[in-house]
Amino acid sequence: MTETAGIDSARARSFGAAAADYDRYRPRYPDQLVDDVVAMLPGRRIVEVGAGTGIATAAFAARGMAMTCVEPDTAMAAMLLAKFAGDPDLHVDVATFEEWSAARPAGALRFDGLISAQAWHWTDPKRRWADAGAAVRSGGMIALFWNEDHYADPRVSDAYAAAYDRRGIEIRSVHKEPAPSSDPDKIVDQKRPEGWPEVHAEADEYFTNLGTHRYHWTRRMSVADYVARINTTSAHLILAPEVRDDMTVELIATLTGYGDEIELAMTTDLATAVRR
Repeated sequence: MTETAGIDSARARSFGAAAADYDRYRPRYPDQLVDDVVAMLPGRRIVEVGAGTGIATAAFAARGMAMTCVEPDTAMAAMLLAKFAGDPDLHVDVATFEEWSAARPAGALRFDGLISAQAWHWTDPKRRWADAGAAVRSGGMIALFWNEDHYADPRVSDAYAAAYDRRGIEIRSVHKEPAPSSDPDKIVDQKRPEGWPEVHAEADEYFTNLGTHRYHWTRRMSVADYVARINTTSAHLILAPEVRDDMTVELIATLTGYGDEIELAMTTDLATAVRR
């Protein structure tokens, strides 16, 4: 589920309350995506924006990258630090990207790359590209990527829509089938995640050679685990606990009637660009 932004600080800071579940249930990212990004980097020094509990961090660190992780939520950052305790190549700054950028001294060494997994839409659209440009050296790259769920069984989407409607909850439906294409690796649907480079003219001032790629993979989860995974999205975390709990009971009961597991055809969209 890709979450819409603007910058809603309540939603942006909601994840820490579910840090353990976030780390347990959120999907990882395709190995091929990580390999592709690493192959494009001109060096190993990376800044990660919105590192969360370190889901993407772990994949890049395992490939020898030296990571500076920027994460504003203290609970998420604590879990990230615990995972990588003693790793001399990993540093965590507890700050928003804007705070981190403003605090960097003039002439600070720039990074070989900037990555952001499922988080770029939480940055300030008025300054995200200038901040990224200041962080990345000439010839370095930026890599932004998002996972998206697609249900094999449309009744799952219908169950969520009905649960929202009964409670008067307005949440954008994102559980759609992948758009058909003769080229399965090309991103073809017109709706991009908030923060996608090609919809921001400001990105062109700092970055060039925009490339996009879509990765396809599958995932199966038990019904209870999948409902728990959706409960880690900001749209659910900001609900009143009694509403979220009541909806959880309803959804588990409904979805279990369709089978013990949820089958997902996952897509992961990647945008890359080179620093001018």
